[in-house]
Amino acid sequence: MMQRSIRSAAVLATLLAVAGGGAALGGDPSPYVMQKLSLPSSLLNYAEGINNHGVAVGGVDPNSLLRDIGLSAAIYSNGQVSGAGVLVGATGSYDYAINDLGRSVGWAIKLLGVYPGPTLTHAVLFAHDTAQDLGALPGGGNSEAYAINQLDVAAGYSQVNALSFETHATLFTFATHSVTDLGTLPGDISSIAYGINDYGLVVGSSFDSNENERAVRFLPGPVTALGTLPGDSISEARGVNDQGQAVGFSTRLRGSTHAVMFAGGQVVDLGVYPGGTYSVAAAINNFGQAVGSGDTGDGSFGHALLFQNGQVVDLGQLPGGNSSWATAINDRGDIVGSANDGNGTVWAVKWTLAHWAVGPLRPLPGR
Repeated sequence: MMQRSIRSAAVLATLLAVAGGGAALGGDPSPYVMQKLSLPSSLLNYAEGINNHGVAVGGVDPNSLLRDIGLSAAIYSNGQVSGAGVLVGATGSYDYAINDLGRSVGWAIKLLGVYPGPTLTHAVLFAHDTAQDLGALPGGGNSEAYAINQLDVAAGYSQVNALSFETHATLFTFATHSVTDLGTLPGDISSIAYGINDYGLVVGSSFDSNENERAVRFLPGPVTALGTLPGDSISEARGVNDQGQAVGFSTRLRGSTHAVMFAGGQVVDLGVYPGGTYSVAAAINNFGQAVGSGDTGDGSFGHALLFQNGQVVDLGQLPGGNSSWATAINDRGDIVGSANDGNGTVWAVKWTLAHWAVGPLRPLPGR
C-alpha cells in the first residue's frame, strides 16, 4: 500500500540505498553523545521510539534477510537488546513506539503460503515479552500501529477492504479490543495516523485520489486539515505532544521540503541546517523539542537534526557513515534513531546529553 513507503518500507529502502561526524549550529560541538544500541550480529538495526524511562524500541534483522519477514521487534534497555515478543505464526515484526508503562506497538507479518507469496501484516501490542494482535477494520486486511499513549490507545492505519489499497487512519483501543475508523478529509480516499497524545489528539495524513498528502487532525472533532507553508501543497503530521503541538513537514510538488510545527492554527517553519536544502520532523516532546533529519550541505544523504529554540542542531553521524536520522525524543531529551557506518551496517543509535552519557550497550547472551 502506498502509505507504508513512508514508514516501514522506507526502512528497507533507506537501508539498501545508503552505505562522519557532524557539528551543531554554527559549527559548535553538539551537546549530545552518540551511542550504538544494536546487535553486533545484525546488519540492519533501527530505533524508532523511546519512553521517559529511556527504554527504546525498534527492529533488528538478525539473519540479514533484508526484507520485512526477517525483521524482529526489539527493545533496547539497560545496556541490553532483547526481543519485544512474538506473535504466534508471524515470521517478522517491528516496534514503533513505547509508552511509560512499557507497552509498545508496531506490526507483525505472516506468510500466507510460501515466500515470496502473499503476506498479512497486523498491528500488534507488545507487552511483557508477549505480542497481541490488535486486528484490523471489519473486512480489512493489513494494519499497522505507529504510536501509543499512556492509556494504551494506539494509532495507525488499516485497509478498509482486503482487496483494495485504500487505507483509513485507525484507532486501536486495547482495553476494549476495539478498532475505530477515523476517516479522511471530505473527498479523499485514504488516510493514516502517525501520532497520538495522552489527551486523545490524533494526527497524520489524508490522501486524495492522486495521492496528494495533507497533514490532518483526526480527533477530537471532525477530520481537519492542518495546512501547509505558504505556496506549498503537500504536508504531513508525524508526531504530537500533550500541548497539541504537532510536527512533520511541508513541501511543494516540485520544490523544497521543510520541517514544520502545526500549532494554534498556524504552520511554523522549523527551518533547515545552514547550508542545507531540506528537513523533516518526526517527533516532538512536551518541551517543544523536535527531531528529524535533513541535509547539511556536506554532500551526505542527510543528518539527524534537533529543532529547538529557533535553532537547527546537527546531531552528527557515525565515523565513516553518510546518513543518520532521528525518530523520537523523550521529555529528558534522549533521542533515538538510526545511522549507517559506511561498511554496510545500519545501527540503532541514541543521542544523550553529554553529562548523562553511559558506556556502550551489550547484547543479551545468545542474541
